[in-house]
Amino acid sequence: MRLLELEFENFKSFKGHVTVPLGTGFTCITGPNGSGKSNITDAILFILGSRSTKLLRARRLSQLIYGYQEGKQRKSAAKHCRVSMLFDNSDRYLSIESDLVKFTKSIRLRGDKPVTRYRLNDEPSSASEFESLFSRAGLYATGYNIIQQGDVTQTSLMSGTERRHKLEDVAGITAYDQRLRKTRSAREHVGADLALLEERMREVQRLLRQLEREKRDAERLEAILLQLQENELLRHWRQVLDLEASLESRREVVIRYREELEELESELKERQATIGTLEHEYKNVEDDISAAGGDRARELQQQLDEARVAQALAQSNSEQAQKQLAELETMRKTLRTEHRTAAAELKMLRKSLDTTRSETELLVEQAAENEAELAEREGAAASGSQEIEAQRATLDELRQAAGTLEMQRHRLEGEREQLELQLAQTREQAMGNEQLLVAAQADVDDVDFHLQDLQLGRKPAADNLRKVTRKYDKLNGELAQVSEALERAERELHETSVALAAEQAAQRTQDELGGYARAVQGVLAARDAGDLPGIVGTIAELGRVDEEHALALEVAAGGRMQSVVVEDDAAAGTAIEFLKQRRLGRVRFLPLNKLRRYRPRANALLLLKQPGAIGFAQELVQFDPRYADAFGNVFGDTVIMHSLREARTLLGKGRMVTLEGELLEPGGAMTGGSSPRARVHFATGDRATLDELATLVKMAQAHNLELGATASTLREEVAIVAQAKAALESECATIQTRVTDYDSTVSRSAEQLQQVANALVTRKGAVTVLETELAQREKALVQLQGEIVTQHESVAQAAEQLQQLTGGTEAKALAQLQETLTTLRDELGKTRAEVARLEAGEMPATAEAERLAAALEQNNAGQRETQKQHATERKLARKLAQQVTSLEREEHEKFEELDGLRQRRDSLRDQLGEQRTTLAQREEFGRGRRTAIDELQLEIQVREPKLVEARQRLPKNAKQPSQVGGAEQLEVQRESLEGQRTRLGNVNMLSLEHYRQEEERLARIREARKQLRKEVRRLEALEAKISARKLERFTEVYKHIDENFQATFTELAGGGKAWLELEKPDAVFEGGVSIKARMPRKRLFPIELLSGGEKSLVSMAFIFAIQRYDPSPFYLLDEPDQNLDGVNTEHIGRAIALQSTVAQFLVVSLHHAALREAAHVLGVFMADDGISHMHQIHDVDSFIASLPAGDVAA
Repeated sequence: MRLLELEFENFKSFKGHVTVPLGTGFTCITGPNGSGKSNITDAILFILGSRSTKLLRARRLSQLIYGYQEGKQRKSAAKHCRVSMLFDNSDRYLSIESDLVKFTKSIRLRGDKPVTRYRLNDEPSSASEFESLFSRAGLYATGYNIIQQGDVTQTSLMSGTERRHKLEDVAGITAYDQRLRKTRSAREHVGADLALLEERMREVQRLLRQLEREKRDAERLEAILLQLQENELLRHWRQVLDLEASLESRREVVIRYREELEELESELKERQATIGTLEHEYKNVEDDISAAGGDRARELQQQLDEARVAQALAQSNSEQAQKQLAELETMRKTLRTEHRTAAAELKMLRKSLDTTRSETELLVEQAAENEAELAEREGAAASGSQEIEAQRATLDELRQAAGTLEMQRHRLEGEREQLELQLAQTREQAMGNEQLLVAAQADVDDVDFHLQDLQLGRKPAADNLRKVTRKYDKLNGELAQVSEALERAERELHETSVALAAEQAAQRTQDELGGYARAVQGVLAARDAGDLPGIVGTIAELGRVDEEHALALEVAAGGRMQSVVVEDDAAAGTAIEFLKQRRLGRVRFLPLNKLRRYRPRANALLLLKQPGAIGFAQELVQFDPRYADAFGNVFGDTVIMHSLREARTLLGKGRMVTLEGELLEPGGAMTGGSSPRARVHFATGDRATLDELATLVKMAQAHNLELGATASTLREEVAIVAQAKAALESECATIQTRVTDYDSTVSRSAEQLQQVANALVTRKGAVTVLETELAQREKALVQLQGEIVTQHESVAQAAEQLQQLTGGTEAKALAQLQETLTTLRDELGKTRAEVARLEAGEMPATAEAERLAAALEQNNAGQRETQKQHATERKLARKLAQQVTSLEREEHEKFEELDGLRQRRDSLRDQLGEQRTTLAQREEFGRGRRTAIDELQLEIQVREPKLVEARQRLPKNAKQPSQVGGAEQLEVQRESLEGQRTRLGNVNMLSLEHYRQEEERLARIREARKQLRKEVRRLEALEAKISARKLERFTEVYKHIDENFQATFTELAGGGKAWLELEKPDAVFEGGVSIKARMPRKRLFPIELLSGGEKSLVSMAFIFAIQRYDPSPFYLLDEPDQNLDGVNTEHIGRAIALQSTVAQFLVVSLHHAALREAAHVLGVFMADDGISHMHQIHDVDSFIASLPAGDVAA
């Protein structure tokens, strides 16, 4: 480590910024006296941490600032000064990781007060950091490596003891002296304490002998009390164990129930998911049934019915065609026979007609011949008579008219026969239509019967469906009402249970704040408004007591009932500021984080065992265990007593309050009378309210169970009715499908019936018309027959008249001719009539033959058509039979499929009903478990405070006994111990406590004496060890420095001899160290007898000897050669130059010998304005030669 430069600003006589470069080795600073050379050493001492301004040659720090004059303000005066030292720390001599280390210390005036600042490498630092770094490097403002002006002479004037102390400082044994002083002082104090303990022990022993007699009775009573305490502790443990077992069993049940509920929740979710899946599957099956069994089944049924009807119709048509074929065949045979007969008859008729026509022609010829002959004769006879001509003409007309009438008659008879034939055929067709009508009506009646049967079946099914639907809706409504009622009941049960728990666990106080002080009211109001966080409540709010103990506990608490419990002291501080700001008054706060844990004292425990004692006051208050310390602070050791009479016997033994409110203080004071209850009081339990709430909870539970059972029953009924409803809906749908099908059949049958009826009406109309025409023909024939008869009579009369007119033989011939003609004419008339009849019969016969031929042909065509139709109908019937078979098979398959779907649907419905019923049962089971959990938690909430209270009665950190007897056994033991205590009578328990206290005190004294004696021995050994180590260290350092001193002196003095000598070798630290010196060429003299220069030389040798023992990298010497002559100055200069090869020396000197030995010379001078200046001197000889004589010493 090496000091590179020194930099200061406004320091003492230097104004402004000054940099002092320092080279390696020996640097000498020179200048006239008063020029400011020593201010440079002061600057170094200022940095190194000199705490005394005297060392800096100033009365106060502000005087270090350039131009500062106390009490005066100069414009040129600076307001601050600063000094910096820059070290080369590449060898890490200074314990800081930097090659260059710069220490800066400055002073700045603030008003008249100086403020010191420290900076290390231009970063803020501190004096302690500077001191730490310099001390580890061995640099001190008062160290042996820094010699200020006058220190050399002072060293020579030291006494032997001071010189020994100097060596002790070098040896570093000052700490040993301090430890020795402390050790001796401690040993003296321990000795005094030991003597005092001996006296106290003798006093305690005398007192113990006096208390020994009372001790035995007290020990017996104490043993009984201990047994009673153990008994009470065991009884507490028994209560705790019983409560713990009860709570544990209930908690286990709660945990088990909760686990069951968790499993139940999973099960319910699974069941709900299963129900959802089943419902979805049920809906899909319903859709499948609707798709397959509804539309397709109805379509199949319709197609099947249509196919069956078509098949039946085809079969009927085929059978009818077969029947028609048979009928046609029979008819054909009949027609063929009739045709043959008609043909034969027509042939015979035509033959007869031909014969008759031939006969007629013959008769006509005969008649013509006779008429001609008759005409000739009549003409001859009547040639002379107009009357005969006229008569004959009349006769001819009459005969002609008669023939015409005969012709008409024969025609009408033919038409009548034709009409009769048509009428017979028409009647036969009408009879066939009537038979068809009867058959069609029978079919219609049969279909109508089935339709009516279905209609009759549909109505009851529809009625049943409506009834079942109404019942289903009613049950669903009832189930919804019951479910809603069950939810309400569950909510009411939960609310009632919560209310019961709240009522049981409540720790509320008065209904209003009227009894509190104004300040307390303000705090509570601010808490409720949220303005003051951390406020828990008052003691009155947080406690709950029985009515029996209320008065006693309120008296015991007194005004502390209005104490406010807060979370921590910060909340209390905030509340106090709140009260101050609003001037509301004062409040006593109890911060939970600062309260001490309450522990009953021994006297209070003894008092609690006395007759009439009920218990500690805070044990009779119910409160949250978190506030136990607060209630302990309020009540302390206060014991509640039954009566004043029992409490008076214990007056003075502790603080007691009776049930009637009398207060007995430990000091003997008693307070009582008829004072009213305090306005602020604890809350008391309302048993009636609790009983009422418990009853309501039980009623609600019973109502819940009843509603749950009702809901379960309704769900089962709904499931059953739903199944019946689905079955009826399916049946109604089937009936409706059949009704629709039969409606179509009825419509078709009705149309066929109407067609047959219309045909029958037509046939009957035709019969009526034919009958009318036949009647008309019959009537015309009757009239015509009459006319013919009349006409014949007229002809006969005319012929007779004509015969009469002719008379005679001619007349007879005429008559005979006439008769013959008449006969011929009659025959001709007959033949003509026969011809007419035959001709009239020929046309009907021909028509009949043609009709029969046409009928036969029609029959043949009908047979062919019927055969074709029969074949077609048979083919259609077979095709329809196949279609019916296919449809029946498909219908069977569909019905089997539908039956499977219906079975699947019924199975799903059953599963849904079962799942829903099970879900309802499991939900009811869950509700029961939750209710049970609520009840158990309620019981746990009731028992937990009791358990906490029971545990609080146990001593802290009390270990559970390995065996705890039963409650009855412990009670018997307690009664036995109480009897033993009663038989002992009055015992001074204080003597036992005193004896124990004194015995413990004696033990403590003995232990302390033992420890003190041990400490005395330890301190004596330590003192001897420190003294030996101190002597060893001092001897070692003394030896080395003495050797260095002898060598250094010889080097400096150029001969001679000097050494160190102990004044008391056997008691080194009782004497001093003297210096013996013999200058060259002189005899031995004590140092006091040497000259000033010789003393300085000896002092320098002693200082160099110390420095050589403990070298430093840096040395500061302020005019060490002040009193030396030229020769000795040269010796000092050469010595410094020699040592500067291993260390850096900064020397202030006026001697030219020092300047010539120095490697670097800095000159300091002061200008006329009083400001010091510095410059580098490179040519020392020229510089010395240029100075006036006397400025630099030779």
